Amino acid sequence: MPRVRAGLTMSHIRRLIEPLFVAAALVAVLLESTLWRWLEVLGQRLSRLGIFAALERLIDRLSPTAVIIVFVLPFVPMIPLLKFTEFWLLEHHHFIWATVVIIGAKVIGAAFSTRVFAIARPKMRQVAWFARADAAVVRLIDLGHRTLDAIPAWVFARAQVRRARLAVVAWWRGWWGLG
Repeated sequence: MPRVRAGLTMSHIRRLIEPLFVAAALVAVLLESTLWRWLEVLGQRLSRLGIFAALERLIDRLSPTAVIIVFVLPFVPMIPLLKFTEFWLLEHHHFIWATVVIIGAKVIGAAFSTRVFAIARPKMRQVAWFARADAAVVRLIDLGHRTLDAIPAWVFARAQVRRARLAVVAWWRGWWGLG
């Protein structure tokens, strides 16, 4: 009967941890492939508002460290205000409006964050710890893409979604006489 050592080796630990990294990479890819892209589009639409032009000018003038603070700071005062609004609506039994405020705040806040991130990312990457963290996230997303692209069902599903999207766009253009 083979003897089992009491301690874990690095290869055992890697085998235990690797599925967690792959799962995180897959989640990151799915979010990046869907939500992030939709939020980028929404953020670009929001960028037509004057606040974004002012924000872009501010980011150009600030140091990289200050840009990171600008990226985080706008959300700090909004959180208590939104929570107060949500609780007030719930307390007064306005459940639908509370749901609209909660979902709307999440979507608009995420779109705003996506736009600010797109504007500020080059400058934030000048800060060493942010550049390392950003590179790690990019590697994780690349791992997720490689893993998913190796799964035939994923490749098939992506092709079907792409075909369906093109069909909807063609129908839409035909309906409106754009095509």
